[in-house]
Amino acid sequence: MKAMGREPAKDSLLEEAEARYAHEREQGATIVAHDLERVWGWSSPAGRVRATRRARFLIDAAGLSPSVTCLELGAGTGEFSMRLLESGCVLVAVELSDAAAAVCRRRVGSRGEVVLGNVETGEGIEGRSFDAVVGVSVLHHVDVDACLRTILAVLRPGGRFAFTEPNMANPQVWAERHLDTVRRRRHVTPHETAFRPRQLTAAFERAGLVVETCEPFDFLHPATPRFLIGAVSRLGVLLEKVPGAREIAGSIRIAGRRP
Repeated sequence: MKAMGREPAKDSLLEEAEARYAHEREQGATIVAHDLERVWGWSSPAGRVRATRRARFLIDAAGLSPSVTCLELGAGTGEFSMRLLESGCVLVAVELSDAAAAVCRRRVGSRGEVVLGNVETGEGIEGRSFDAVVGVSVLHHVDVDACLRTILAVLRPGGRFAFTEPNMANPQVWAERHLDTVRRRRHVTPHETAFRPRQLTAAFERAGLVVETCEPFDFLHPATPRFLIGAVSRLGVLLEKVPGAREIAGSIRIAGRRP
């Protein structure tokens, strides 16, 4: 009787997962068709500064170099794939949306490999192993526990991981996840979430990974005017060191290793 009781629940979880995957594929196609990456601000002057800082964190925290094989989760159209390649690492970028993956593949060219796959199920990277696994704003789109099981399966012992994710304590991020009008304006899908540092640390540790750092960071908004970027960046770095103030930074960075 217990087994019979579990089957509907299992079917419901599968249906929920398939609905999420469909949303993500649709979003990827929409981003490509309407150039919606501007919504996240990576192309603005301040956005480029933010992107460069994130990429530097991933490269340094994951120890990327020409001798390192790196898996990038949720590569999208390759905004960060291009920056990761600057480390000289052997890059494999995995993306669920075929439309986004096609753009990423064009941008990366022969310098890296772009795989159409699923970071929750491991589809597309079965049987492979990597020295490092990284990602920018990908974990809040997925079933975190399932994704971390995939990471554990492909990350070699002693291998490193590094991610940046939206911080739920940030007022704008909170509004995007809780207010429908803001959610729609910012093109946030219904299943997207955000994290708090303790929550994210607990998920990684639950998966058997060692967390070395998990902290809020980044007060530079992508809409910051060019002439204010330097001042706001310097102020932001100071605020990141102030307990209480740093808790509402825009993002969280987390890094560590597989035992």
